[in-house]
Amino acid sequence: MQIAVVPDVQGNLMALSSAIAEIEKLKESGRKIEKIYILGLLGYFPYPKEVVELVKNSKTISAVRGKFDHLIARWSEIDEIEDFPDYIIKTVEWNWRELGKLRAWLRNELPAFLVENFGNNRFLFVYGDPFNPVNGEILPKKPTSYYEQFTSPLKYDLIVVSSKEPFIAETRHGKIVCAGSIVRQTPTFAVIDTKTTDVSFFDFEFNRKSVEDRIKEKGLPKELIEILYRGY
Repeated sequence: MQIAVVPDVQGNLMALSSAIAEIEKLKESGRKIEKIYILGLLGYFPYPKEVVELVKNSKTISAVRGKFDHLIARWSEIDEIEDFPDYIIKTVEWNWRELGKLRAWLRNELPAFLVENFGNNRFLFVYGDPFNPVNGEILPKKPTSYYEQFTSPLKYDLIVVSSKEPFIAETRHGKIVCAGSIVRQTPTFAVIDTKTTDVSFFDFEFNRKSVEDRIKEKGLPKELIEILYRGY
């Protein structure tokens, strides 16, 4: 059995739809991909309702909260704004308003992490740092000792997270797979064999002009257009 991991969607329906289409092509070519996991749903891009509805109504897609999902879910309760740029504050507030009744699903149904057992292998799916899923991040190109601080105490065969770039870190205690991000100049997703834990990364593209037009239509900050084309 294989699974696909689509990381850091950030409310980008065009990118998510393209990733799903590429996954379907892989299935048609013989890959036995049975489920899709999404690490982080909402954020910079202007399709929050559509992304939530797609995931909410799917029987083959599971998702965990990303940093912006946590922030959007509790937006009405925040008394002090964290040190975010003004354009992010405006974008988060717009997401909160746009979701309407779907805010309840985001708050109550979208988990901070998922644990799945695949035969003898136990996987943890989380957006970033498992010990700080809201604000933490696992970084690439670090010594093995850095990654062992996550794999040693948690006792999972595979920890699957999002990151600014895709990479694999192997330790004595388990493997960390960072599936990359949609918010890159070249967006990526990963396919994982649940028995062998072998990982393949795939690049894909999507219609950025449609997303740009939607950002303008909704009157969202122009900084989002720069992120759309240049990535983080």
